Amino acid sequence: MSEASSNFGAPGIAERLSVLRTPQPGVTPPIKSAPKRMRLEVLIGVVVVLAGITMALFLSGGSSSPATGGVPATISLKVDVPNSRLMAGEAFIAIAVDSGNFPPSLVAGDTVRVVVTPSNDGSGSVRSLKETTVVQSVMPPADMGTQFVVTVRAPESLATAIAASGPLHLSIVKGDSQ
Repeated sequence: MSEASSNFGAPGIAERLSVLRTPQPGVTPPIKSAPKRMRLEVLIGVVVVLAGITMALFLSGGSSSPATGGVPATISLKVDVPNSRLMAGEAFIAIAVDSGNFPPSLVAGDTVRVVVTPSNDGSGSVRSLKETTVVQSVMPPADMGTQFVVTVRAPESLATAIAASGPLHLSIVKGDSQ
């Protein structure tokens, strides 16, 4: 039995390999131009790099959002308070406070007392911390947040009491508000 008949009329392996090895008369293999291909790849690379630079400049272009028409996305109520340098044993403490847990008239420079509540596991009690603190800044909630961030200047020991607490409440005890 011949090799061609065993493959149901298809050419055998030897015939297929001979076609690949011998050039056919009148047919020239396509010649790819390496310089043209390289120029095309370089052009695509340059376009990608320029698009990346343009996108980076566009995204970091400014502090205003195009949807708000030039209005800053976040309004900071930070006021530079005189004597904002820390003394020994003091710290700036950031407190996340829900709306309604502090007076709406709270501004930088106010003296406040912190009231701590039990943590989520039920440990602790509601108590007013004896130390008074001075408000350094009040930041409104971020786009997806619901809590204000009030930065206070207080004794370092207050940081652990605040961190171990549940929701916090602030009350103005004597204010220097303008």
